[in-house]
Amino acid sequence: LVNSHLSDGRKWLLGGDEPTFADITLATAIAFSKFPVNATPLDERFEFLDTYWQRWQQRPSFQAAYADRSSGIPELDNKA
Repeated sequence: LVNSHLSDGRKWLLGGDEPTFADITLATAIAFSKFPVNATPLDERFEFLDTYWQRWQQRPSFQAAYADRSSGIPELDNKA
């Protein structure tokens, strides 16, 4: 459902230029899905949700939050 919602090209869930609390909540859920126990590969099934997740990872605030590389999420901790 969320993947379909994002398929219209919007950057964020509510369609604005900046993320809202709804976006932060979704990003948190996606991050939890990335722990090794779950390891959900978004790009295989959810093209638009994966693009959304990539957009989050490009934000300076997101990069600063994960700069110590100790999140427990290999996808984030292994970034150069």
